[in-house]
Amino acid sequence: MRNLRSRVEILSEDEIRLIHKAALRILSGTGFHMPHAECLRRCEKAGARVDHQASVVRIPAGRMEELLRILRPEPPEDPDRTPRLAGGISTQVFVTDYLTKTRRYGTMDDNLRGIALVDHLKNIPGCNAATVPHDVDSRISDLASYHLLLTYSAKAGGTYVINPVSAPYILDMGEAMGRKEFYLFETISPLRFRPETCEMGLLFADRGHHLGIAPMLVGGTSAPATMAGALTLVTAEVLASLFAVYALTGRAEGWYGHGSHFSDPRTMLCSFGSPVQAMYAVASAQIGRFYGFYAGSNSALSDSLLPDFQCGFEKTLSAVMGALAGTVSIGCQGIAGADQGFSFEQLVLDNEWLDAYNFVVAGFEVDEERLATELIEAVGIGGNFIAEDHTADHVFESWWPSSLFGRDSFDAWQALGAPGSLERAHGKVLEYTRDYRKREPVIPASRAQDLDRILEAAKRAILGTGTP
Repeated sequence: MRNLRSRVEILSEDEIRLIHKAALRILSGTGFHMPHAECLRRCEKAGARVDHQASVVRIPAGRMEELLRILRPEPPEDPDRTPRLAGGISTQVFVTDYLTKTRRYGTMDDNLRGIALVDHLKNIPGCNAATVPHDVDSRISDLASYHLLLTYSAKAGGTYVINPVSAPYILDMGEAMGRKEFYLFETISPLRFRPETCEMGLLFADRGHHLGIAPMLVGGTSAPATMAGALTLVTAEVLASLFAVYALTGRAEGWYGHGSHFSDPRTMLCSFGSPVQAMYAVASAQIGRFYGFYAGSNSALSDSLLPDFQCGFEKTLSAVMGALAGTVSIGCQGIAGADQGFSFEQLVLDNEWLDAYNFVVAGFEVDEERLATELIEAVGIGGNFIAEDHTADHVFESWWPSSLFGRDSFDAWQALGAPGSLERAHGKVLEYTRDYRKREPVIPASRAQDLDRILEAAKRAILGTGTP
């Protein structure tokens, strides 16, 4: 049978129910803070008990249970089938240079280079902005990134929408392109939304665009220091987020997804690569399955600031454990350490390991042709299969080629200059981004002009500059 099938578990059914009941208790008793009058009104209309003076929403357990049944999607045909994985890009403040072990603030030029690079990476299906451009006024940096992506990227993508003032213009651009844009309607743990988040969430909802959820709490700081406590809080925040999205839009997708971590008690830094991420991933898959939802977590990440053994091991441990348990998404790729910067080389390396992973989970065929029984009998004892037509027909079917991961003999490797995977990845970056500044728009001239007009209107309204 093709395609890998698996079922990895870390929680018992009783333990999942304990987490679920504790989350319902928190939502019905403590509730969550939502400092926006219209959002409060809509939550109340959706069945919540609202303290308008304190801006607190409490969801009765029965109402939350009812909504969970409404949001449950059609079950997959084969729930134990291990999914293929793809990588995304999380817009970073810095660009990290592995070769010089330095970093700097990102620019619009980095975003253009990222567009050219992602064009060549089949396991990175979307092209988000690589960085927050430091050379653009912060009031319109998200809008300027959208303008660049929509104009030059053949793959759909965006960036974090961070400014309520620029957000309407981002939606104008999306609508001019016939697209629905995406806003990350994210909690600030524990149990609260920012006023700006509510404002932008309402804007996206009322204009018919998409709201996504992904609580990102950190055990030991913004969440309890126990795994059970952290899972209880993140479950409460996932459910609160789903309820809020449903209240604002009248619809929501059943999804148990979050980007949670634990903090290193020695430094209090958020850790992306500790073994806890593997436990988060497996538990998330199980809790998601309990609700009948697809699940995702921040797996396939690392704390290492270089693409070394630590980096590869940490990424692999959480990615494989989570995927075998049933999560369908991983953390964003191309990141150096725990959100310490974007690396072009890391993104190339991540694209490569994703390809190898997907080769494995695709499985292999077993049929009469591939059993090769008659061939084995014909070659017999002590023969070889090198010159057989069957080998020529099938050799690449069972072989995953890589231009980054070395499989040379020691002498051949030395003759090539003894390159490592980083050097090979750097070569790919140079190859794929050659002449990226000469890149032509991928949209018709009329659409490009529409985007230009929206950007100029935003500059006049927000910055007091631009073409009259």
